[in-house]
Amino acid sequence: MTGVQYLNRQDTRLAYRHTPGAGPLIVFLPGYMSDMTGSKAEALADWAAATGRALLRLDYSGCGASAGDFLAGSIGRWVADARAVIDHVAPAGRVLLVGSSMGGWVALHLGLGLGGRLAGLVGIAAAPDFTDWGLAVTAADHDALTSQGWFTRPSDYDPQGYRYSAALIADAPAQLLLGGPIAVTAPVRLLHGQRDDAVPWRLALDIADRLCSDDVQLHLVKDGDHRLSRPQDIALLLAIVARLVEEKPA
Repeated sequence: MTGVQYLNRQDTRLAYRHTPGAGPLIVFLPGYMSDMTGSKAEALADWAAATGRALLRLDYSGCGASAGDFLAGSIGRWVADARAVIDHVAPAGRVLLVGSSMGGWVALHLGLGLGGRLAGLVGIAAAPDFTDWGLAVTAADHDALTSQGWFTRPSDYDPQGYRYSAALIADAPAQLLLGGPIAVTAPVRLLHGQRDDAVPWRLALDIADRLCSDDVQLHLVKDGDHRLSRPQDIALLLAIVARLVEEKPA
């Protein structure tokens, strides 16, 4: 397994793990307050190493092994972080994006920017625009943003709750995607558990409807939760990624 490498970018140091191999380069994009050591990322890394596929895992600034202040992060900044690492590792190669939860939002923006380099995109409980439909910012939240620069919401995934920063909230309106067509034309696969208590599974239908690609498939897991990290969920993810990397460019 490859060790952690670093890319110095502007005012921060971005951590990543790159496994060289056959293309396209598979890029795993973590969710909110997550990093490249999660179970899905590790499973993809093991599969890529076993099959000789190129894989890139990364931590956004302020997350995991990367430097920076998490509260200075935003969707726009994290998209730029990911693009910088992708272009450093594979400046001209084709890319297959795999985004988990918020990573699905990041992946859609990256897909738009990559254009013809995008070989495909896999969203796992993809959560574009979650600041719009998932965070009803209250007057108390606004007070907290003014006084300390962040507010907290309870989370099943962190006993201390999730922090949402002024930087994230201020940047979010410019990053929204669900108000119109999403001009991604590469193959897209959306996986979603129907027992997801964090991201409504019907959001996947909305994403699919707005994508310009005609090659879009939705995989619903009736008893699946938000994480989709059970052995059978990971097996489904790996099978989908394996099929996509074998597809020839149109």
